Amino acid sequence: MADKPGGSDSPLGLLGLYPGDERIYRHVLRASGSDRLELTEATGLTLAELDDVLARFSALGLVHLSGDVVSAEPPAVSFGKLIAVETERVHRESERVDALRDLLPGLLAEHLSSDHVRPPSVDVQAVEGGDIVRLLRTLTEESEGELMWFRPDQWRLPVTDAVDELVRDLVAAGRRSRAIYPARVLEEAPQVVRSRADAGELVRIVATVPTRIAIIGGDVAVMTDRWGASSARRLVVREHALVGALGALFESTWERAMTVPGIGALDEDPGGLRRLLLHQLTRGAKDEQIARALGVSLRTVRRRIAEVMDDLGADSRFQAGVEAVRRGWL
Repeated sequence: MADKPGGSDSPLGLLGLYPGDERIYRHVLRASGSDRLELTEATGLTLAELDDVLARFSALGLVHLSGDVVSAEPPAVSFGKLIAVETERVHRESERVDALRDLLPGLLAEHLSSDHVRPPSVDVQAVEGGDIVRLLRTLTEESEGELMWFRPDQWRLPVTDAVDELVRDLVAAGRRSRAIYPARVLEEAPQVVRSRADAGELVRIVATVPTRIAIIGGDVAVMTDRWGASSARRLVVREHALVGALGALFESTWERAMTVPGIGALDEDPGGLRRLLLHQLTRGAKDEQIARALGVSLRTVRRRIAEVMDDLGADSRFQAGVEAVRRGWL
């Protein structure tokens, strides 16, 4: 036998047993109630070697010695206790690993703050309050190239009309502008989308838009300092890598977004929310899931589903999906 415990490929190695102990333990289980001499003959061990193994088994509660008689404890009982103890130990070790992982960011920050290693600053400026329209106008005048907008809820802001006027001026001057809206804009403020589209802006729709971002000319981006939340504090980002990452996020979202033919009121829209709705239906989504995905009320989802099924002359959602594909709606 090897002289190092815990090195076995057997699961018993987890308990600190030696390689080969599992074979001996199985002999003990089959011959429970035998004496030590009988076990030496069955296992091929000397009496001294057998006593060493039995001492390890006894310490773990796997066997019971009564004189020369060796009895195996029921494995369901003995291993149940050992597994519970080992599970608790692993849980404690896992908590220590998690604590060590949580400690890492603070240690990294301490290292980066060292006077001996001073990394270059990142070009991100925080702007408190102020005139956002004036800020956007200044940044567009200082840059060239297209404009890209994530607009999750701008139609609710008091500066919406002024920003729209700025975009119209820029598009009229030859700047390309693209905007991505969440699906709920088709329910809440379709006139906002139409206004920008009529000005020459390219517009697409996705289920949800992550946060407010304006990417200007590929050189600078403006965003709120809290992702996905309203804030009077804005970040003006000029760091090339960060602006590039935001631009890549916009492009990937743009690729999976949908155009809205005949942009306007929902009842006049043959492709906007209806197409998003049909995509959800063909995936087997429930009404509650669809409402969350599209950012609209459950009542609106059910009303729109009923309208779509009526338009398609379908008696079931499956039939609606088949008919929508046949008509080229998807």
